[in-house]
Amino acid sequence: MNIAAPTRWDLTDLLPCDPDTQEFRIHINSLREKLSVLEAAEESALLNEIELNKLARLIQQVESAESFYYCLTTEEEDRSFLSPLLTSISELKSRIRLLVSNQKKIISQMGEEQFADWSSRMTQKSFIRNLTEGTEPKSSSGKIISGFAAETLSSMEDIYGQVRNNLRVKAEAEGEKTELSFAEASHSALSHPVPSTRNQIFSELNRTLEKQAGIFASIYNSMAGLRLNENKVKNADTLEASLKINGISKPVLDAMWNAVDDSLPEVSKYLHTKARESGKERISWHDLMTSTQATPHTIPFPQAVEGISEALAPIDSNTGEFIKNVIMRGWVDAEPRETKPPGGFCAPFMQESESRISINYDESIDSARRLAHELGHAWHFKQMKNAASLVFSDETFEMTTAETASVFFETAYIDYVIENTGDSSVRKAMLGAKIERTLNYLMAIRGAFLFESRFYECRENGPLDASQIEELSIQAQKEAYGYGLSEYEPFIWIKYVQFYQANIPFYNYPYSLGFLLSIGLLEHAKKESLFSGKYQRFLSETGLLPLEQLVKKHFSINLSHPEFWQQSIQRINQDIEQYIVL
Repeated sequence: MNIAAPTRWDLTDLLPCDPDTQEFRIHINSLREKLSVLEAAEESALLNEIELNKLARLIQQVESAESFYYCLTTEEEDRSFLSPLLTSISELKSRIRLLVSNQKKIISQMGEEQFADWSSRMTQKSFIRNLTEGTEPKSSSGKIISGFAAETLSSMEDIYGQVRNNLRVKAEAEGEKTELSFAEASHSALSHPVPSTRNQIFSELNRTLEKQAGIFASIYNSMAGLRLNENKVKNADTLEASLKINGISKPVLDAMWNAVDDSLPEVSKYLHTKARESGKERISWHDLMTSTQATPHTIPFPQAVEGISEALAPIDSNTGEFIKNVIMRGWVDAEPRETKPPGGFCAPFMQESESRISINYDESIDSARRLAHELGHAWHFKQMKNAASLVFSDETFEMTTAETASVFFETAYIDYVIENTGDSSVRKAMLGAKIERTLNYLMAIRGAFLFESRFYECRENGPLDASQIEELSIQAQKEAYGYGLSEYEPFIWIKYVQFYQANIPFYNYPYSLGFLLSIGLLEHAKKESLFSGKYQRFLSETGLLPLEQLVKKHFSINLSHPEFWQQSIQRINQDIEQYIVL
């Protein structure tokens, strides 16, 4: 491999247009024209199989356009001119969903003989399943409301992103005053190497968010209110809808959270240990999130790529080669850039059988971990069957499975680094970083789930102001961290983009579930010689069966039993005990 620095991705050849906004706009217009032809055909009769195949291909093209849009948002500082493009994509998705809904209605009104004749002539059997499964709103008004809700939620997510990206945070570094974007401030508040600068940016970021909290409260209230009203029309439950999309039942979620809650005394030992090391009675959330900044260990980009490849190769030799090919073929944009959002993402292009990964690689332990995480997503997308479908993948693609795949790579890599580090002080620092990541999955996300659950309960009675939302957030964090911190994270309900995802509420718990499931599967990988084949088949069947059933089918694990979750958490407790000994 000839890699000297973080790579820049290649966006050409993904769509039949160059990565230029004007050409992209023309491409979206061409998709709109294709849809109009199908809508005209649908007015007179049920679409035939040729037309349904065209519709399935159009759905894939719209999904690729949506991924392309997200890639473009990291290329330009001024993203405002991209907003109309996202609106156009959202409108296309709404119109396609309405068209499919109308087809379902026609089929539901067929007699048995007519349906048997229609289905026998269909060679693409997946279309039969797509057009007969699921419940549709009974009335035309219900369908209109559902389409309106999806489109409006997408627009409001975009408004949240615009408001957040337009924020400017005053900062002072090395005696010079400057203004930072939200992304830059969020990153520096947790990762700037100078503690005083880090603390100053953290405080200034929160002061900036406090001034704008009312706007974010309005957006969040409106999104939740729209969902609640839509649920009344559908006679649906907000959490139940999320669980169905994520392929698990309420007993599985309860079993996981009960195991997490029961582990609180043991897991909290790490908080007490860090407080003693800091000479404090208790540490703050910010102390906890930035303690690894004192670690002198850095991981150059080529070393991270090599390490991730070597960590996964013993489990499945194909993954090692895949990781190297992904880097060399220009799928990964790891170059640090101000235009990139915090964290990272992996955008799938299923029709092209490729992905694109965006992260800000700064040679820190955390950025190496994020790289492994996103590569796990890319490997997952590669395994999935690119079958013709009349359903958008965000309606069948389970976040729980996605996060299992990504955290599987992430955990395997971190364990590899710890095991292959000869310096005990570096090993302890790496182990600490691993445990703090664990606390994020078990405590921070637990707090996010508690907050979101209570917010939706309160929102039933009317909008909440910013101070009420903040109070709910802080109380949820206190419970999730076992009241073990001196201060908690202010305005987390603004900083977490997941709260503003248009697709579905309760976006956070799949991270915790995927984390604990991946730990359990890694233990299986150590014991089973045939694990790699089972794991690939498990990923390839995403959306064909609920996650709960897939795990039982391929690994004989019953996720509603507490023993599985307890075993995964026991592995975490071992890490904490090892850290305390070191």
